[in-house]
Amino acid sequence: MQVVATFCAVAALAGAFAGAALAEETVKITSAGFTPDRLGVPANAFGSATIGSTDLPVPSPITHVDVYGPAGVTLDLRGTGTCTAAALENVGPSACPANSRAGFGGGMGVYEIGQEIVEEPYTLDFFLGDNRPGHTVLLIFLEGSSPVSIQLVFTAPVISSPKPYGLGFSLNVPLIKVLPEASDASAKSSFLSLGAKNVAYFRRVHGKRELFKVRGIVTPKSCPRGGWPVAARFEFEDGTSVLSTSKIPCPR
Repeated sequence: MQVVATFCAVAALAGAFAGAALAEETVKITSAGFTPDRLGVPANAFGSATIGSTDLPVPSPITHVDVYGPAGVTLDLRGTGTCTAAALENVGPSACPANSRAGFGGGMGVYEIGQEIVEEPYTLDFFLGDNRPGHTVLLIFLEGSSPVSIQLVFTAPVISSPKPYGLGFSLNVPLIKVLPEASDASAKSSFLSLGAKNVAYFRRVHGKRELFKVRGIVTPKSCPRGGWPVAARFEFEDGTSVLSTSKIPCPR
């Protein structure tokens, strides 16, 4: 279930066809982009990724990811709400306000019991834990139900990435023991969609109550030749560190 870290590489908006540096673990970003694919507009960010190992049937668990998104991406979170980790842990996603939802995702987790490789599908729900400018935090609710029931909550603060990148986020992922006799869980694939599509709120303008749509993720106003550079650094339980870099093509 360390798949949360895999999704974070995609939440970095890394471009399609990316590969990882040579290492025991491998990461391949299979899709990434914005919807709509236009400059300077509110959009959803989507992506998918796979992760594997060059010499083991199950990849080493991911322990940390730093995600570096495109320079120029901004967040406009006016009108959003927030949720808490305690609410997610005690009740689940239904405890969070609708205007705190930040996205969804899922994929396939994997672990080993004896000589048997066990795959388990999972879902991801994203919420805003803090929506203050400069202090934005994502809460991630991971759930798997078969063959083993599991619910976990992760915290991912938004960060300012080094040049040539822009906003990103950072995630620590604890080792996950699904069963006492199983290996620590890892990830085989992941997908996600982040954004505030169809989220609206009311505010007063000149004394009148008006409806506004939450802008959420706003795409850059310009795109450098060759596309937007993006990257993600993965750290694994076996000590391996992999930096995956790519570019998102400019809108046509």
